[in-house]
Amino acid sequence: MRITSALVIILLFAQSAIGQYNLDYGIKIGAANYLGEMGGTSKVDKGTPAKGFISDMRFDKTRFCIGAWLRYKVHPLLSVKANLGIIRITGTDSLSDYAPRKGRNLHFRNDLVELNGQFEYNFYSAQDITARGKTRMDLGAFAFIGGGMFWNNPKAKYNGKWTALQPLGTEGQGRIQKENKKGEIEDFKKYKRIVAMLHGGLGLHYTIKRKYRIGWETAVRYTFTDYIDDVSDRYAPIGTFDAGSKEEAMANNSQNADVLTNGEVQSSYYDGGNLRGNPKNKDWYMTMEITFGYVIRGKSNFYRSKYKFITGAKKRRKRKTRAKF
Repeated sequence: MRITSALVIILLFAQSAIGQYNLDYGIKIGAANYLGEMGGTSKVDKGTPAKGFISDMRFDKTRFCIGAWLRYKVHPLLSVKANLGIIRITGTDSLSDYAPRKGRNLHFRNDLVELNGQFEYNFYSAQDITARGKTRMDLGAFAFIGGGMFWNNPKAKYNGKWTALQPLGTEGQGRIQKENKKGEIEDFKKYKRIVAMLHGGLGLHYTIKRKYRIGWETAVRYTFTDYIDDVSDRYAPIGTFDAGSKEEAMANNSQNADVLTNGEVQSSYYDGGNLRGNPKNKDWYMTMEITFGYVIRGKSNFYRSKYKFITGAKKRRKRKTRAKF
């Protein structure tokens, strides 16, 4: 009996969702960037290891993102949304103005596959914003917060081919032991490929002719990893990798840096045991996207009252007939 009642409630809820124009879906495309160990600094010859937050971003390394979404309005002010996306981020030490970072001479590319959910608070809405209201264009603005997971697979070029870095253990993962936060010595494990993240941002959308929806969104993600660029902790001790191996080349490429060959930076900066990144801070990435959606149509009194919709349909009258005897 309880199962039957639950099914009836779910069916009524789904019917109400469609009838009240609360469900929409679509695709999105935009630009993406990241904040981590590889980024921009201040002016030439006045560089620092890292500037504050957005100011450390290299805008010339902005790349693409694409995806799809499904949204349901649970209340006039609150919606829930599911997103699936592919987000490319990249970074290059050679573009940095800070000589020691430039001398590290690492680079990466990462195509993140992201699945997340978010709660949207619709803080502004306006119906029929055109002069005569003929196009039925609505404007809405919202703030959102949420979280999810993404597939983390940083790569770098080796002999002209993009090579996955996590299996190589470029900081000695899977090969050495290190001290943990408790002061205990344990195996240095490779970082996880599936990573959690939190995100938040702002957006707006236009609804045209009650069914087409065009929008804009920008979001910032905080990740629970410091390895979306494969750089976090220290250089592996000397002898960790075989001489001339792919692992050694991907772990330390400082010998090919211009600032090293010119004598601007000492090669000892990149010896085993020295800092390779900044393990105190997690990595971030962000997106700015244009969305294209379709609103599932219904025929409820709620929608007609919202848009002052008049169908023009004539009411049917019952025909009176006389009984024939």
